[in-house]
Parts: sequence; C-alpha cells; structure tokens
Amino acid sequence: MAYRDLQISEKIERVRQYRPYREERSYMATYLKALRQDNQQLINEYESFGDSPRQIIMNRREYDRGKLFGFTEKHFSPYGWLQNSTFTEREEIKFIHKPGWAATNRLTIGRGENSKWTYGVSYSTGGWGHAHGLSVWGKIFDNRKECKKAALQEILAGHREAAEKLKNDTCGNFNAQYSKEVVRQVKSLLDELTGKKAVQLALF
Repeated sequence: MAYRDLQISEKIERVRQYRPYREERSYMATYLKALRQDNQQLINEYESFGDSPRQIIMNRREYDRGKLFGFTEKHFSPYGWLQNSTFTEREEIKFIHKPGWAATNRLTIGRGENSKWTYGVSYSTGGWGHAHGLSVWGKIFDNRKECKKAALQEILAGHREAAEKLKNDTCGNFNAQYSKEVVRQVKSLLDELTGKKAVQLALF
C-alpha cells in the first residue's frame, strides 16, 4: 500500500520511526502536528514531496532552501527525489598546479532565478583537501563579484590550514610546492578582482 493511502495513525507511527537530522526536526514536528490535528491542507502539501517520511521531510527542506534562490517549481527524479535546481550564468575556474595534470583546485559560481549567487569549490594540496558542489545549500550572495571573491578566499584559507596540518608530514616539501603554485594563481585572480593589482589591457 502506498504511504499516502495509510491511516493517519499508521502515518504517525512511520514518522515517529524516522530519525531526523537536527536541521530536519522542525519539519518533522510540523508534519506530525498536521497529522495529529488532521490538517488535510498541510498534510497534502507535505505529502506532495514524497511517499515516505524520509523523502517528504528531506525534499520539503531542500525545496524551502531552494526558494532562497528563487526556485519555486517542483521537479522530481524517477525515484521521487527533488531534482537539483539549475543555476544559470555558471562560471568554472580551474587552478592547475602543473601542466598536463588534472585540476583538483577549482571553483564554480552560479546565479539563482532571483539573481542571488552561490558557489562550489574543490581544493587539494596533494595530501589534504575539501570539496562541496554548487547547490542550494551554498552561501548566498547578492552579486557575482562578492560570490567569486568568497570562493577564492575559501580556497586560500584551505591551503593555509593544510600548510599548518602538514608541517610535520614527510611529503611536506611536495605539498608545499603543490600549494604554492595554486595559491599564486588564486591570489593573482583575487587581487585582480579586488583591484589590488592593475589589470593590463590589450590594445586593439
């Protein structure tokens, strides 16, 4: 039997069995309250997001987050999960530490439907790193410049943190050289973006 066709008492029991993350607890509480009060309007609204408590709560939370970027439509995958929202005016910048090598340091920025911006970054020192993709869970910015600046600063901060952690690492020299070239490129772009370095214009 489909979840939507269960009795109210059965749905309540299913929801109570779900173990939400801290950020999901308010959604779970709202849905449970709607079930206990037989608030059919709110029940229908929540159950339009999935066919299980986990799917309903996770999809609803992601939908609300997407609205901060102006995404208000609901599209679902064949498995019932809310599809990733599409950011426009995307720009990807890669920082290659050595010709011919893959870019493990990069940033991607994108604009939401309401002209809010966010970014995803990936950075690596050769022995340590971090990554998060472009999504509605990213930080929110009012314009492209501030968004790109924050992404560049995050990559720099990551390399500084790695330098501290890898001071006593046996591969420290290699990691230091790896980071040095990436940091040089990132700082150059950041200085150009913030006006700290004069930009040479081509004559035409």
